[in-house]
Amino acid sequence: MDLPRLVSGDRNYSSSSLRAWLLLNEFDVPYEECFIKLFQDDSVEKIAMVSPSLQLPVLLHEDIKVWDSLAICEYINETFLESRAWPLNQKKKAAARSISNELHSDFQHFKKDWPMNCQLQSKMKISGFIEEEIARLDAIIYSCRSSYGDGGSYLFGQFCIADCMIAPMIIALKTYGAELTKKSCDYIHTLLSNPNIEWWLEQAESERDNFNWEQSA
Repeated sequence: MDLPRLVSGDRNYSSSSLRAWLLLNEFDVPYEECFIKLFQDDSVEKIAMVSPSLQLPVLLHEDIKVWDSLAICEYINETFLESRAWPLNQKKKAAARSISNELHSDFQHFKKDWPMNCQLQSKMKISGFIEEEIARLDAIIYSCRSSYGDGGSYLFGQFCIADCMIAPMIIALKTYGAELTKKSCDYIHTLLSNPNIEWWLEQAESERDNFNWEQSA
């Protein structure tokens, strides 16, 4: 079987790429990766060659193409992980899938005004809409950790797709200095201490001057 190939955007900005990349690395799935640098004159042209949605990431596997980060995570889970990337407990799994879809499809004000930017550390002005969505994220983390977090320190105890889906939002919450409950702060510390997240953040910082995009494309 050929290795899957993940086409990613910048480490610094591509929040959706982080989600798919994190699942592959957390579960040690062998894969190849190539990059398309975002916000360049030819970025859209390059992305259009691989992505029907004109967005990244895209997963290429044999003659199969999967786009959209949650769809990619589901494909990885079904094809390479024997469904281990969702909790085994049915009640936990149902909640994890619901939360993952909510994180993926909702929080539009947060994603627009507080985008992932790994190189930035800055207090941001909080509008009413952003305040509501931060409070909702805080409530989601608190609820997951309180109701389903036994057996580990991630949202549903053991690491799962839900942690991948919230990861770029956690980076943004930390970046922009959101004030959260202690249980949420503890979870943020856990996720940001994950070796794969630490490595991603280091690579994002190195993109400023040192990343060789020509060799990676």
